[in-house]
Parts: sequence; structure tokens; C-alpha cells
Amino acid sequence: MRKFLLALALCAAGLLTAQPSMTVSTNGTYKNPYWMASNVLVDSNLSVFNMGQNGFNLSQPNTTQIGYFQANDTTFPVQSGIVMVAAQQSSDVIASSPGTGNNTTFTDSELASVLSQLGSTGYAIKDMVSIEFSFIAQSDSIKFNYCFGSHEYDGYTCSSFNDVFGFFLEGPYIDGVSAPTNGSIVKNIATIPGTTVPIAVNTINSGSPSGSYPASNCSSANPNFVAHSVYYNSSNGSIVTLDGYTDKFTAQAQVQCGGW
Repeated sequence: MRKFLLALALCAAGLLTAQPSMTVSTNGTYKNPYWMASNVLVDSNLSVFNMGQNGFNLSQPNTTQIGYFQANDTTFPVQSGIVMVAAQQSSDVIASSPGTGNNTTFTDSELASVLSQLGSTGYAIKDMVSIEFSFIAQSDSIKFNYCFGSHEYDGYTCSSFNDVFGFFLEGPYIDGVSAPTNGSIVKNIATIPGTTVPIAVNTINSGSPSGSYPASNCSSANPNFVAHSVYYNSSNGSIVTLDGYTDKFTAQAQVQCGGW
């Protein structure tokens, strides 16, 4: 058995929003994390169970922080799938003005480890959303496509605040490494291609700080943040009103077929 935890956290205000050129469905099964994970996120090569969702205090399965999106512009990196929003309503992704969180503080050890890796310590995790589930793989590898976006890009790039995204895989065997007996390994597989650097505002951006923020905050998180600006897309509002978003990335890992 392995676990996946997809988590998005904001360390400052700023959420996902979009223009109507992207449609988001949040009714019926589209607000049920289990149905979404089983029918949208994964295919028949994974058997999903033990669902969980963390974020604002919402009754399950009627969460409003996730939804199903379809892009009506072929230039957007991901054309359809699950949208996860750190605001209280996933419909904020098609709102005409930015959505807001309620500055809620969360505790999450996996995201805290990512923030520590990026040097963003001493700050509380504010306004997050996550989907967590266990699965048994029917093949020896898994992969998921994703895109990260934030409203922090124009105003907070290279600041001490850092919107982050994690795709955490936990299990007895990951990428050729076996855990101790009765133990498990936890690995964040949402990283910049060819590196172990996590996905965050300070690791992938335009390559330039916002305002007077020091570039050292970005270079300490990712020494190659300028070169990695090739993965960044500045939004003009025609598709989404995010200030910026990444290219499509693939989170992938080698696992044991059918193993617990």
C-alpha cells in the first residue's frame, strides 16, 4: 500500500483565479474527493482507497476547494483535470476578482519539510488544500501531470513568503530504495525537472524579484532560479487571472507492482 498526498499551501494571501475561458465544475461528484481521485486523477493502473481531504473546515464529501476544470485555450499547459484551490471555493478559479482565504493556520509535516528545504522557516502555513489517498499500483511506475500557479508572482517573488506545491508519495519502495522492515519512505515527487528542488514561487518564476525583495531569497531556494524561468508563464489574463503559472510537469516514480 502506498499513499499520495497532493498539497498546496499559501504562506501569504494570494489565490488561484481565472477568466471564463476556463470552465470549472463543482457540483455533484465534482466536489467529492474520492470520486475525483478515482475517476479523474488516476486510471485503472491504480486502486484507490482511504481517501482524505484537508483544508478549510468542510464536511465530506462536499468539499468546495476542488473541482473539475476544462481549459478552452489550447495553449494552457494542462487541458483538463482536478483543480485544487487554497481559497474556500474552487469556483474562485473562474471569478472576476481574486478569491481570498481566511488566513487559517494549518499544520502539515510534509509541507513544512518543503518550506524548510527552501529556507522559509519560522512562518506558519496559511490556507492550504490537500487530497490524500492510499493505492495499490498495478504497474511498476506511476506518473501524474500537473501545473502550479499563484497570485504571489507579481508582488511577492523572492520574498520571505512562499506559495508551494507538493506531491508526496509514501510507501515501502520508491525509485529503487526500500524502506526498513515495516517502515516506509516519504518522497516529494513534485520537483523541477532534473533536480530535487520543490515547486514554489521562489524556485520557478520570471527570474527577477518583485519590487525590492532580494534575489538571494530565490537563489537560496534554487541556485538556478534564473535559468529555470524558462518553465514560467506570465499570465495576461486571457486564460487565467493567475499572475503566473508553470509549464506542465510530470511527477513520476518507480514503485512495486501490486505491493503493499
